[in-house]
Amino acid sequence: MAGTGAAIGYASHLFAKHQGTANAEAASPAGEPTADSGQATSSAAAKSPAPSTGSAPARSHPPIPKASGPGTVTTLNVASADSDLTNRPVVVYRPAVPPGTVLPVVYLLHGVPGEPDRMMEAVKDTLDKAFTSGSEAPFVVAAPTGGGNAHDDTEWADAADGKDMVETYLVKDVIPAVEGPEPLPAGMRAVVGFSMGGYGAANLALRHPDLFGQFASLAGYFHVDDPAGMFGADSKLVAANTPDALVKQAAGKRVLLLEDQDEPDPLINGEAEEFAKRLHDCACDVDLNWHLEPGGHSYDFVTDSFPTVIGFLDQGF
Repeated sequence: MAGTGAAIGYASHLFAKHQGTANAEAASPAGEPTADSGQATSSAAAKSPAPSTGSAPARSHPPIPKASGPGTVTTLNVASADSDLTNRPVVVYRPAVPPGTVLPVVYLLHGVPGEPDRMMEAVKDTLDKAFTSGSEAPFVVAAPTGGGNAHDDTEWADAADGKDMVETYLVKDVIPAVEGPEPLPAGMRAVVGFSMGGYGAANLALRHPDLFGQFASLAGYFHVDDPAGMFGADSKLVAANTPDALVKQAAGKRVLLLEDQDEPDPLINGEAEEFAKRLHDCACDVDLNWHLEPGGHSYDFVTDSFPTVIGFLDQGF
């Protein structure tokens, strides 16, 4: 059972290839956002090229220097894919590196209830410490908004009724807004999420295997939990948004699954171990690490486990 010492040992010896231990081409050559805080971008889907796929050749870049000081946090107001919501804010952390430095990007997904600025608060100091010490190479972190007007619990998906199109917003609008006119290859892009965002990170990475080379789920789950009716009880939509059933799409990816030891929710308790077994049993060359971390289901868990996340992602970028 997850939460026992046996489970941790089982994970370490059977699954883990790495022990829990840079955009990204910036949106502009100087590493500045594509839109200032408070200003809406035009439709990224219409004016930016499609994000790079896994088949695109990797670009060669010089080594990434350590950050010279704390990173900066700004807000992009990115065009929404919803008719009843003009823009959705994306909170972006950019390390203090020389202008023009090409960095990977991590898309950080909140849970429900949750907000992107609260997720950024949970990880910023940890990012600064890692990147200024030189222990890990810097990367950009972009935290988009995943709440909806018609459905409060969006699962980071597109609604069957078309009223909350969060997956489309992230894939078609957020990625080009953060990365700029020359999108990154999949190997320089990752998605990480907490709780509902942990489900969303796994689901998006498996539904779009050409976009994300790595994903990490923190206290997430891997089957559909849809109290807001995003999928409208459509069995085909449910199947298409069930990470448990999409494990073969993880072929060649790096995957980190962390679960809190004191998890009270049966929706989440034991999910990391079960999903890890599915990934292992698919025999599809997944570079997998999963284990339990101290703590409960809270932002403190995100903060405390994020050094592990940073170290894992750094090994893959």
